[in-house]
Amino acid sequence: MPSEPAAALAAAKASLGRESARFAQVSVNDRIDYTGVVDAATRNWEIVGKEFVVRRVGQVVYTRVSGSILAEMPAPPETTDRLAAGGWLRTPLPVGHEYSVVFNDAFPWNLANPASRATGVRRVGDRAFAGTLAVKEGGKLRVRVDLDDRGRFTGIGLSDAANRKTTFTFAHFGLRADIAVPPPADVVEADSPFLLSVLGLT
Repeated sequence: MPSEPAAALAAAKASLGRESARFAQVSVNDRIDYTGVVDAATRNWEIVGKEFVVRRVGQVVYTRVSGSILAEMPAPPETTDRLAAGGWLRTPLPVGHEYSVVFNDAFPWNLANPASRATGVRRVGDRAFAGTLAVKEGGKLRVRVDLDDRGRFTGIGLSDAANRKTTFTFAHFGLRADIAVPPPADVVEADSPFLLSVLGLT
């Protein structure tokens, strides 16, 4: 691991995407929190939240929803009935997915972007760093970054002035991650990618 903080974070970013891994988001809103797994070879991934499962395979998204998300989904009754029975909704990627975090082609590795963009980074532990990140309207977030003994990202924490926190984690690098298409009998087709907006994922 490079001794200089900025170089250490740059090396950590460069290593992302080489190995399959588990990842997660924990924030002040548990409705959009998730745990996930990504296959580094195919770049397919799956995330599991409180009331949703989203699986990306190539350029197609498969989604299972329940609870309040299912109740809010603007889909025909026959579609929501299939979903209520445990079915999967198959949609194209959302319009404008290149501006999204979750549906961006770089997900989940882009979760490390706040660490790469932080300024004033200093070492606060053997493998821990802190800095600040400028956000819209002149605000700043405090950034905390933790690396493992091989210099890979394990935790990226963001805190605002009100001490509201969001944390992204990576773990179990090198695991086997087989992200497959759901059984065809369990899938209902939908042409509109706007149905995914009900998830609230950025």
